[in-house]
Amino acid sequence: MTILLMPAPIPFDQQLWERASWLWPEAFHAARRHRAHLVVAPMGSVEGNTETKALDFAENTYLTTAFVGAVVAALPNVVAVIWDGKIGRSPEMWLEQSSRAFEAYPDQPFGLWMDIVPFRSGKTLGAYTLGLSAFAGREIEFEVDGLDERTVTGRVAQLSAFLIAADPDASFKNGEVFKPDSEIDHRVAVLHRKSRFNLGPVISFSSLDDRSGRIRTYPIIPPSIAGNHPLLIMLAKVGHFDPAHPRNKIGLKPDHYVSEVRLESFDEGLAQALSRMIATDTYAEADINARSALARGDMATAKSILQPWADEVGQLQGAVMLALMLRDLHMFAPAPHRSP
Repeated sequence: MTILLMPAPIPFDQQLWERASWLWPEAFHAARRHRAHLVVAPMGSVEGNTETKALDFAENTYLTTAFVGAVVAALPNVVAVIWDGKIGRSPEMWLEQSSRAFEAYPDQPFGLWMDIVPFRSGKTLGAYTLGLSAFAGREIEFEVDGLDERTVTGRVAQLSAFLIAADPDASFKNGEVFKPDSEIDHRVAVLHRKSRFNLGPVISFSSLDDRSGRIRTYPIIPPSIAGNHPLLIMLAKVGHFDPAHPRNKIGLKPDHYVSEVRLESFDEGLAQALSRMIATDTYAEADINARSALARGDMATAKSILQPWADEVGQLQGAVMLALMLRDLHMFAPAPHRSP
């Protein structure tokens, strides 16, 4: 292990100390007191030393946690411990929990390595993690209707401890659904997607059933495009496109967004994708033939001619729906989280 003395305070991070204060009310007082800090880190194996096996991430974490506990015990003037530059803890909490650094699940001191951050969406209390991705590759976002803050925090803590200890292959699968239990009276869905609050990947736990009436339905392709784009007008004439069809609908939670005003960039992207479908000589010829068939009253032939473009529009709708669910796309501007 290495210990480096830095004769200056760490840069002040308002959010770090605010999160720390949820468990440690004196956190901001400690931040004002400190004048220097120690950087503690494992050195790693010496190159060419074939007798010593390099430690993996988890082993380095356990070793560093225990070692920092020893440093805190030896230095009575320590005012705080900052883990990985993100997580602030009191020296008392570190001394108490670091002695379990090498304990197995569920007794490992995961509370030293990550934060659980509460938020509110509408009437639903949720929480996300910060620091878990170093162990599991993803953070957690937990947004299940009908639970109080204590239950939410407890559930996220249980899930986090499991993910830290579990084999990645045994983790929660994308699309998995949990049945109701003693605390949650409805089904909970698991999705691997992007975070609502940053660009990182998360395991999302959310209510599959809209028991609190939070979900509203929106058209993927809006009326402003459906009623004016030449391709969709032709497809609608032959019965290949209906803006009211479930394929063109998606359920979203308005409280996830700043407002329900559609992003211009989203609709412009849809219009451009539709226009690319018809910017070919093949479509120009198909359009002429389909119009001729309609003029003769031959709906079946017109429908058959336009089938490939109907399939392409359907693929676009499906891809956009998936991207909205995974948060690769946004129909509305995402809202920042609000603390309970």
